[in-house]
Amino acid sequence: MNKYLFLCIVALLISFSGCLDNGTGSSANSTVVDVQDLQQIDEALVSGPVLVDIGFASCPACKIMKPTIEEISQEYAEMATVMYIDTRENPGVAVAFDVYSVPDMFVIVNSSSEGYLYMTHEGDITRDRNIARFIGVTEKAVLTKTLDMAIASRQNE
Repeated sequence: MNKYLFLCIVALLISFSGCLDNGTGSSANSTVVDVQDLQQIDEALVSGPVLVDIGFASCPACKIMKPTIEEISQEYAEMATVMYIDTRENPGVAVAFDVYSVPDMFVIVNSSSEGYLYMTHEGDITRDRNIARFIGVTEKAVLTKTLDMAIASRQNE
């Protein structure tokens, strides 16, 4: 009897911890673009900066960030593009950004012949994504401030 109770408790903990994928992908009215290849990012950069969120559906921290990313996507719909890369559905795209932990977020200001240009949280533009990435649960204000600086940078070009 004790084994049965223990197994039930473990099963409940696993299901509430986010370790099981409950199939909740992007909602139907989402403005977050699911990325299948890097060309989508390149095309989005034509009209403005891009906030990229990398994760997977059953990641607990990614689930925490999802409403924030959705809000930012809706609030910045006319000024920037918010994109999502699912590491399990598109591992090749995630590998292109050298992802080692999720959620992993960053703002791409523009691209050059040498690659993407990223906005740091301090307002500097760099080619080094490691300096500009946000790993783990990140406050909305930090992401929007970085996105605002990227938008201002594009307007000053």
